[in-house]
Amino acid sequence: MSTTEFRLRAFILPFYVPALLWSAGAGVILPILPLHIRALGAGLSETGIIMAMFALGSLLGNIPGGMLIGRFGKKRAMLGAVSVEALLALAAALIRRPWMMAPILFGLGAVHTLFFLARLAYFRELVPGRRRGRALSLLGGETRMGSSIGPVMGGFVADWLGFRATFVLFGIFSAAVLALAGGFVPDDSHQPRDGSPQWQRNSLRRSFELLRQQRRVFLTAGSAVLALKLIREARKVVFPLWGDLIGMTASGIGLLFGVAYLVELALFYPAGWIMDRWGRKNTAIPCMLIFSMGFLLLPLAGTPALFVLLAVVVAVGNGIGAGINMTLSTDMAPHGRVVEFLALWRTVTDAGGAASPVLVGFAAAGLGLAAAAPVVAAVGFAGAAVMALAVKETLQRG
Repeated sequence: MSTTEFRLRAFILPFYVPALLWSAGAGVILPILPLHIRALGAGLSETGIIMAMFALGSLLGNIPGGMLIGRFGKKRAMLGAVSVEALLALAAALIRRPWMMAPILFGLGAVHTLFFLARLAYFRELVPGRRRGRALSLLGGETRMGSSIGPVMGGFVADWLGFRATFVLFGIFSAAVLALAGGFVPDDSHQPRDGSPQWQRNSLRRSFELLRQQRRVFLTAGSAVLALKLIREARKVVFPLWGDLIGMTASGIGLLFGVAYLVELALFYPAGWIMDRWGRKNTAIPCMLIFSMGFLLLPLAGTPALFVLLAVVVAVGNGIGAGINMTLSTDMAPHGRVVEFLALWRTVTDAGGAASPVLVGFAAAGLGLAAAAPVVAAVGFAGAAVMALAVKETLQRG
């Protein structure tokens, strides 16, 4: 599957179907995870701390994950990550103490990162730049689709068979991904590791050296994408809280998010086409502007009807930005240092995701929820400005 012979349909079995199954499997446990931890005996504060372990594992796993890919290759890293994921899922079904969920979730976050990095490195290698927007927006769409299906399945399974059964189902999904990846992902064991025979030595030092060399990229494009990640994660906190504030039921809020996901799913392929036709910036900037405008106007949504309208507007903004983070990072990754760069990039964007609930929490506590939404909007507008004024277009035409 060389770039000269690139066909999007050739990615269906090695990458797109596994992406759907992988995200659906993770989605299965999302609605019941805090409930399961509480059922094991954890208090509210303990549950919050344990739940944070996944994000922490994802954040701290980026650079070590890049080193593992450099050492063992992309395909072995993917297979190893999914194998460990399946084992951790089954372990989660067997434990009886809430504190034991902490290392399991930390491990799941770390292997999630490893799988993501290895897969993204394949897309950089196999997809020509002029088609990368469509290829990666489709990958983002498959992930969104799985994230929509998984929670529904998880909720039904938990009701019928109990919380533990959802982790078994998660393990089954992981096993299916393992089978597809093992059978269809191209082998890269013959290729040189990460472009340098010295990759084994001082890998952490090399990463920091790369960060220094690419500091302008990270200060400009990295900052803009960090802002995008922050406002995306803020939506998961601010919009449910606002819906509750204006009297919507939990089921109504859940249904609204389902509609929003459908809007985003309808836009992911057009988003990729726009990226490949008119450029990455012409996709990222409208995405952040629309997203931010939704947050700015949220305090005016005093009725469910206005709230639903704004939620759909934000979904449109998010939908047209499907795959933009992955596309920019693969475009900008320097030849021979791809995995190291992607690991650093993901560390930056994960930091934005981790900072989002902290920012929202402090703003809401100090100013109120109605003031927290414009604070998030300001971050988004700032990111759009940086993208417009300081980031070079990465689409290679011709």
